[in-house]
Amino acid sequence: MNIEMNIRLLTVAAVIFLVCMASGCVTDSDDTGNNTSIDDNGTATSDVEEQTGTTDSSDVAIGTMTAVSRSFSENDSQSTVYAIVGDFIIVELEENPTTGYSWNITYSEGLKLEEDEFLEASTNVSLVGAGGSHMWIFQVTDTGEQSLSAIYVRPWEEITGTEDSYELTINVIPESELISDTGTVIYNDLEGGFYGIIGTDDAKYDPINLPEDFSINGTEVRFTAYPRDDMMSFHMWGQIVELRTISPIL
Repeated sequence: MNIEMNIRLLTVAAVIFLVCMASGCVTDSDDTGNNTSIDDNGTATSDVEEQTGTTDSSDVAIGTMTAVSRSFSENDSQSTVYAIVGDFIIVELEENPTTGYSWNITYSEGLKLEEDEFLEASTNVSLVGAGGSHMWIFQVTDTGEQSLSAIYVRPWEEITGTEDSYELTINVIPESELISDTGTVIYNDLEGGFYGIIGTDDAKYDPINLPEDFSINGTEVRFTAYPRDDMMSFHMWGQIVELRTISPIL
Protein backbone atom coordinates (compact mmCIF):
# COMPACT_ATOMS: atom_id res chain seq x y z
CA MET A 1 0.00 0.00 0.00
CA ASN A 2 1.56 3.35 -1.03
CA ILE A 3 1.86 6.55 0.98
CA GLU A 4 -1.05 8.21 -0.83
CA MET A 5 -3.35 5.31 0.02
CA ASN A 6 -2.24 5.35 3.65
CA ILE A 7 -3.03 9.06 3.90
CA ARG A 8 -6.51 8.49 2.51
CA LEU A 9 -7.26 5.62 4.86
CA LEU A 10 -5.95 7.46 7.91
CA THR A 11 -7.94 10.58 7.03
CA VAL A 12 -11.17 8.66 6.51
CA ALA A 13 -10.70 6.57 9.65
CA ALA A 14 -9.85 9.61 11.78
CA VAL A 15 -12.83 11.65 10.59
CA ILE A 16 -15.32 8.82 11.08
CA PHE A 17 -13.87 8.02 14.51
CA LEU A 18 -14.11 11.63 15.69
CA VAL A 19 -17.64 12.07 14.35
CA CYS A 20 -18.80 8.89 16.02
CA MET A 21 -17.13 9.72 19.32
CA ALA A 22 -18.91 13.08 19.31
CA SER A 23 -22.28 11.48 18.58
CA GLY A 24 -21.89 8.70 21.14
CA CYS A 25 -21.54 5.81 18.71
CA VAL A 26 -20.43 2.40 19.89
CA THR A 27 -18.78 -0.43 18.05
CA ASP A 28 -21.01 -3.22 16.88
CA SER A 29 -20.44 -6.76 15.69
CA ASP A 30 -22.49 -9.86 15.01
CA ASP A 31 -22.07 -13.30 16.54
CA THR A 32 -19.28 -14.15 14.13
CA GLY A 33 -17.38 -10.94 14.84
CA ASN A 34 -16.73 -10.60 11.12
CA ASN A 35 -19.32 -8.56 9.28
CA THR A 36 -18.64 -8.19 5.57
CA SER A 37 -19.76 -5.28 3.42
CA ILE A 38 -20.77 -5.37 -0.22
CA ASP A 39 -19.47 -2.92 -2.79
CA ASP A 40 -21.33 -1.90 -5.94
CA ASN A 41 -19.59 -4.63 -7.93
CA GLY A 42 -20.76 -7.37 -5.58
CA THR A 43 -17.35 -7.73 -3.96
CA ALA A 44 -17.16 -8.66 -0.29
CA THR A 45 -14.93 -6.42 1.83
CA SER A 46 -14.18 -6.27 5.53
CA ASP A 47 -11.71 -3.36 5.62
CA VAL A 48 -11.81 0.24 4.44
CA GLU A 49 -10.79 0.25 0.78
CA GLU A 50 -10.27 3.08 -1.69
CA GLN A 51 -12.23 1.79 -4.65
CA THR A 52 -15.40 2.66 -6.48
CA GLY A 53 -18.57 2.18 -4.50
CA THR A 54 -16.85 0.42 -1.63
CA THR A 55 -18.67 -0.09 1.63
CA ASP A 56 -17.11 -0.71 5.01
CA SER A 57 -19.28 -1.92 7.86
CA SER A 58 -16.57 -2.47 10.45
CA ASP A 59 -17.35 1.03 11.64
CA VAL A 60 -19.76 1.94 14.39
CA ALA A 61 -23.35 1.53 15.44
CA ILE A 62 -25.61 4.56 15.24
CA GLY A 63 -28.98 3.76 16.73
CA THR A 64 -29.38 -0.01 16.42
CA MET A 65 -27.74 -0.56 13.03
CA THR A 66 -24.06 -0.47 12.16
CA ALA A 67 -23.08 2.52 10.01
CA VAL A 68 -21.16 1.89 6.81
CA SER A 69 -18.95 4.17 4.73
CA ARG A 70 -19.11 4.09 0.95
CA SER A 71 -16.54 5.64 -1.39
CA PHE A 72 -17.31 7.02 -4.84
CA SER A 73 -15.24 8.43 -7.72
CA GLU A 74 -15.79 10.00 -11.14
CA ASN A 75 -16.91 6.60 -12.43
CA ASP A 76 -19.99 6.73 -10.20
CA SER A 77 -21.40 10.00 -11.52
CA GLN A 78 -25.15 9.84 -12.24
CA SER A 79 -25.50 6.85 -9.90
CA THR A 80 -28.24 6.28 -7.34
CA VAL A 81 -27.17 4.57 -4.12
CA TYR A 82 -28.88 3.53 -0.89
CA ALA A 83 -28.08 4.40 2.72
CA ILE A 84 -29.57 4.87 6.18
CA VAL A 85 -29.12 7.76 8.60
CA GLY A 86 -25.66 7.68 10.16
CA ASP A 87 -23.85 6.28 7.13
CA PHE A 88 -20.86 8.04 5.59
CA ILE A 89 -20.59 9.00 1.92
CA ILE A 90 -17.04 9.62 0.67
CA VAL A 91 -16.52 11.30 -2.70
CA GLU A 92 -13.06 11.67 -4.24
CA LEU A 93 -12.56 13.47 -7.56
CA GLU A 94 -9.38 14.28 -9.47
CA GLU A 95 -8.41 17.94 -9.21
CA ASN A 96 -5.49 20.16 -10.23
CA PRO A 97 -5.71 23.60 -8.58
CA THR A 98 -2.56 24.82 -10.36
CA THR A 99 -4.64 25.10 -13.54
CA GLY A 100 -7.12 27.36 -11.78
CA TYR A 101 -9.81 24.70 -11.88
CA SER A 102 -11.48 23.31 -8.78
CA TRP A 103 -14.65 21.44 -7.90
CA ASN A 104 -17.60 23.55 -6.76
CA ILE A 105 -19.76 21.13 -4.78
CA THR A 106 -23.31 21.53 -3.47
CA TYR A 107 -25.39 19.07 -1.46
CA SER A 108 -28.80 18.66 0.12
CA GLU A 109 -29.65 19.41 3.75
CA GLY A 110 -29.76 15.72 4.68
CA LEU A 111 -25.99 15.45 4.21
CA LYS A 112 -23.54 16.92 6.72
CA LEU A 113 -20.05 17.77 5.46
CA GLU A 114 -17.50 16.36 7.90
CA GLU A 115 -14.28 16.71 5.87
CA ASP A 116 -13.18 18.76 2.85
CA GLU A 117 -9.57 18.12 1.85
CA PHE A 118 -7.27 18.27 -1.17
CA LEU A 119 -4.89 15.30 -1.41
CA GLU A 120 -1.70 15.79 -3.37
CA ALA A 121 -0.69 13.03 -5.74
CA SER A 122 2.06 10.81 -4.37
CA THR A 123 5.20 11.03 -6.54
CA ASN A 124 8.87 10.24 -6.04
CA VAL A 125 9.90 13.67 -7.28
CA SER A 126 8.41 17.12 -6.90
CA LEU A 127 6.56 17.99 -10.10
CA VAL A 128 5.49 21.55 -10.75
CA GLY A 129 1.81 21.64 -11.62
CA ALA A 130 1.13 18.11 -10.42
CA GLY A 131 -2.47 17.60 -9.38
CA GLY A 132 -4.14 15.29 -6.95
CA SER A 133 -7.67 14.66 -5.78
CA HIS A 134 -10.29 16.39 -3.67
CA MET A 135 -12.05 14.36 -1.01
CA TRP A 136 -15.27 15.13 0.83
CA ILE A 137 -16.72 13.05 3.65
CA PHE A 138 -20.44 13.43 4.38
CA GLN A 139 -22.54 11.89 7.10
CA VAL A 140 -26.16 11.11 6.24
CA THR A 141 -28.44 12.94 8.68
CA ASP A 142 -31.95 12.63 7.24
CA THR A 143 -34.13 10.19 5.32
CA GLY A 144 -35.53 10.72 1.85
CA GLU A 145 -33.79 11.47 -1.43
CA GLN A 146 -30.52 13.29 -0.83
CA SER A 147 -28.15 14.50 -3.51
CA LEU A 148 -24.81 16.10 -4.18
CA SER A 149 -23.47 17.67 -7.35
CA ALA A 150 -20.28 19.39 -8.44
CA ILE A 151 -18.89 21.24 -11.45
CA TYR A 152 -15.22 21.66 -12.36
CA VAL A 153 -14.69 25.38 -12.97
CA ARG A 154 -12.40 28.35 -12.73
CA PRO A 155 -14.11 30.68 -10.22
CA TRP A 156 -13.56 33.79 -12.36
CA GLU A 157 -15.05 32.31 -15.54
CA GLU A 158 -18.72 32.23 -16.47
CA ILE A 159 -20.46 28.86 -16.34
CA THR A 160 -21.27 27.68 -19.88
CA GLY A 161 -22.89 24.32 -19.20
CA THR A 162 -20.07 22.41 -20.89
CA GLU A 163 -18.01 21.97 -17.71
CA ASP A 164 -17.18 18.56 -16.29
CA SER A 165 -19.82 17.70 -13.72
CA TYR A 166 -20.61 15.10 -11.10
CA GLU A 167 -23.92 14.00 -9.59
CA LEU A 168 -24.81 11.41 -6.98
CA THR A 169 -28.27 10.58 -5.62
CA ILE A 170 -28.62 8.91 -2.22
CA ASN A 171 -31.91 7.23 -1.34
CA VAL A 172 -31.95 7.22 2.45
CA ILE A 173 -34.50 4.77 3.79
CA PRO A 174 -35.69 4.58 7.41
CA GLU A 175 -33.74 2.05 9.44
CA SER A 176 -37.01 0.23 10.12
CA GLU A 177 -37.28 -0.61 6.39
CA LEU A 178 -33.86 -2.23 6.26
CA ILE A 179 -34.06 -6.02 6.05
CA SER A 180 -32.06 -7.85 8.72
CA ASP A 181 -32.22 -11.64 8.65
CA THR A 182 -30.38 -14.94 8.72
CA GLY A 183 -30.72 -17.61 6.09
CA THR A 184 -29.26 -20.18 3.74
CA VAL A 185 -27.85 -19.52 0.28
CA ILE A 186 -29.42 -21.86 -2.27
CA TYR A 187 -28.91 -22.43 -5.98
CA ASN A 188 -31.98 -22.23 -8.21
CA ASP A 189 -32.10 -23.83 -11.67
CA LEU A 190 -34.69 -21.32 -12.89
CA GLU A 191 -33.88 -18.85 -15.69
CA GLY A 192 -30.42 -20.22 -16.37
CA GLY A 193 -29.58 -20.61 -12.70
CA PHE A 194 -28.99 -18.11 -9.89
CA TYR A 195 -28.35 -17.96 -6.15
CA GLY A 196 -30.97 -16.81 -3.67
CA ILE A 197 -31.32 -16.75 0.10
CA ILE A 198 -33.99 -18.56 2.11
CA GLY A 199 -34.48 -16.54 5.29
CA THR A 200 -36.53 -16.77 8.45
CA ASP A 201 -40.03 -18.25 7.99
CA ASP A 202 -39.00 -19.40 4.49
CA ALA A 203 -38.78 -15.82 3.21
CA LYS A 204 -37.15 -15.77 -0.24
CA TYR A 205 -34.62 -13.09 -1.17
CA ASP A 206 -33.18 -12.50 -4.64
CA PRO A 207 -29.99 -10.45 -4.07
CA ILE A 208 -28.67 -8.39 -6.98
CA ASN A 209 -25.14 -8.27 -5.55
CA LEU A 210 -24.35 -11.55 -3.79
CA PRO A 211 -20.53 -11.80 -3.57
CA GLU A 212 -18.88 -14.72 -5.30
CA ASP A 213 -17.41 -15.90 -1.98
CA PHE A 214 -20.94 -16.44 -0.69
CA SER A 215 -22.33 -17.99 -3.88
CA ILE A 216 -22.06 -21.50 -2.47
CA ASN A 217 -25.11 -23.69 -2.07
CA GLY A 218 -25.93 -24.33 1.60
CA THR A 219 -23.91 -21.44 3.06
CA GLU A 220 -25.48 -20.13 6.27
CA VAL A 221 -25.40 -16.33 6.40
CA ARG A 222 -26.45 -13.30 8.40
CA PHE A 223 -27.22 -10.23 6.30
CA THR A 224 -28.79 -6.81 6.04
CA ALA A 225 -30.27 -5.56 2.79
CA TYR A 226 -32.14 -2.73 1.12
CA PRO A 227 -35.50 -3.74 -0.39
CA ARG A 228 -35.38 -2.94 -4.12
CA ASP A 229 -39.06 -2.79 -4.96
CA ASP A 230 -38.13 -0.42 -7.79
CA MET A 231 -36.49 -3.27 -9.71
CA MET A 232 -37.81 -6.23 -11.69
CA SER A 233 -36.16 -9.59 -12.30
CA PHE A 234 -36.57 -12.39 -14.82
CA HIS A 235 -36.11 -14.81 -11.93
CA MET A 236 -39.65 -14.21 -10.63
CA TRP A 237 -38.49 -15.65 -7.32
CA GLY A 238 -38.56 -13.94 -3.96
CA GLN A 239 -38.05 -10.30 -2.99
CA ILE A 240 -35.37 -8.39 -4.88
CA VAL A 241 -32.83 -6.94 -2.44
CA GLU A 242 -29.49 -5.15 -2.50
CA LEU A 243 -27.19 -6.57 0.16
CA ARG A 244 -25.71 -4.05 2.56
CA THR A 245 -23.68 -6.44 4.72
CA ILE A 246 -23.28 -10.20 4.84
CA SER A 247 -21.33 -12.58 7.05
CA PRO A 248 -21.09 -16.36 7.40
CA ILE A 249 -22.65 -18.12 10.37
CA LEU A 250 -19.93 -20.42 11.61
